[in-house]
Amino acid sequence: MLVFIDESGHPHPNDPTTRPVLAAVCFPQSESRNISRQIFNIKRSLLGDERAGVELKANSLLNRGTFNRKPELRELVESIFDQMRNLPLTVFAVIMEKPEREIPRSTIHLPRQYRYILQRVNALIAGSQSMAVVLVDGDGSQYGGLSAKFEGYLNRHREGQFMANVVDTPYFVDSKYTMGIQLADMVAGVIRQYEQAELFSDPYPDDFYLRAIARYYNIVRSKTQELTDPTGTFPWHGLHRMPERLHYIEPEDEGNGEDRP
Repeated sequence: MLVFIDESGHPHPNDPTTRPVLAAVCFPQSESRNISRQIFNIKRSLLGDERAGVELKANSLLNRGTFNRKPELRELVESIFDQMRNLPLTVFAVIMEKPEREIPRSTIHLPRQYRYILQRVNALIAGSQSMAVVLVDGDGSQYGGLSAKFEGYLNRHREGQFMANVVDTPYFVDSKYTMGIQLADMVAGVIRQYEQAELFSDPYPDDFYLRAIARYYNIVRSKTQELTDPTGTFPWHGLHRMPERLHYIEPEDEGNGEDRP
């Protein structure tokens, strides 16, 4: 299984995002070419051959300017999310609260939101012969050395060592050339905007743009799965809300090496 991870917003006090999101889009490796081909064909049919390689980026596509002034891109967004209904995808996401103070980057630990994603990925395919290959947007330098923190978690942390279905070497990739990352970017962007607008309290807003965000969010939510931790005690929600205080607490500070949901 391929697991593509991207974030929308960044958990930092200077970031304008109030609810940053880390999202993962998962699908069988055998479906990779088919999914990429379907998305590429949508781009080509709506934008033409010259623009068929345009990158799906939530920042440039999921905004009022695009919806009001660029009908071809609005139709692209509509078609992409409509196609997601039929694609063999599983989505996980962590919705964070904006930290009020800077999170230390010198720690050796993998940021908690990434641990939550890996927990769910491993549980999704536990007991099968499948292995999850993790691909992350970027060069691995973010969060004070994300590549090293992944390696440390999967090979040295007790919980990571027990993730028998996760390949212990993540890949850091360029979103421009990686369709799975582009889908993860769009998914994370929709969830973030849904949460920031608090559409969970007003699922049918009068605003045209926010109604579209709510529709896309419902498609994304339909692709999530609810799981439980290995003990069968704790629910692991497909869309998980993480309180601000957990940005600053390392797993060892909770009394043992295991990370609770």
